[in-house]
Amino acid sequence: MSKQTFDVLCREVGPYIAGKITHLRTPISVEKQIAVTLYYLSDGGRMRKTANAFGIAQCTVSIIVKRVTRAISINLAGTYVKAPSTEEEVNTSTANFFARYGFPQCISAVDGTHIPIKPKEDPTSYVNRKGYHSINVQACVDYRYCFFDVVIKWPGSVHDARMFGNSAINTKLRDGVIPPCKKSIVDGEQDVPICILGDPAYPLLPYLMKEFAKGGGTPQEQFFGYRLSSSRMVVECAFGRLKARFGILRRPMDLSLDNIITTIHACFILNNFCEIHNETVGDGTYKGSSEV
Repeated sequence: MSKQTFDVLCREVGPYIAGKITHLRTPISVEKQIAVTLYYLSDGGRMRKTANAFGIAQCTVSIIVKRVTRAISINLAGTYVKAPSTEEEVNTSTANFFARYGFPQCISAVDGTHIPIKPKEDPTSYVNRKGYHSINVQACVDYRYCFFDVVIKWPGSVHDARMFGNSAINTKLRDGVIPPCKKSIVDGEQDVPICILGDPAYPLLPYLMKEFAKGGGTPQEQFFGYRLSSSRMVVECAFGRLKARFGILRRPMDLSLDNIITTIHACFILNNFCEIHNETVGDGTYKGSSEV
């Protein structure tokens, strides 16, 4: 993260984490608290290594990370993780998605990603299809690799279709809270509303598109599937960028469930913050960034 972007983050989070100076102690600066948190999240959640890097106690690292991630989760989510809610925002999103990925009337791709954890209660329900404990996180991604809807509550054993069926984004699309903004795509044909793209695990709905069964039986159906699957890769790329930035999402988190949810949420918010401020992800692999 560049110094300029880091300073912006400090200004936005600072009012919620700044300590008071007393005659007994001088509080740790906002800049150091945020640097500690970013180091901890990006390096993989290694408490001892973070403490040694900043010359503070491990218990202090724990307090700082909890304070900062909670402040980010509560106060920055409304700014950096929000779905389009007006016709202007929807039209801007669909136009940019089409220009970049070639799929019309689409605002997003949706998918789930598994975040490894060490559950302290009911561990069986957190075992996913790959055999390890995780939280299954559902997210919708726009054309900028930004997440505009994130659901962090389901155990790893829960299917993607169930998560979507119980999600707020499903309700918003179904009830028209997100304007459908119907448009003509083919002359003489019926106007088409907006949609999001999903993989075969999701149900086919008026606002959720997926490929034809078995890839399609005609050249037209196969081409449709090709365009959809190519466009849907934006969500896979976004998850890759997220986990490349924040190594803590790749190692089992040994925290309370509430702290795990807050930490994951903060990572999604910080990811959007980085994307909006044009911060790079290095080589795009899961090695993470050497910069704080």
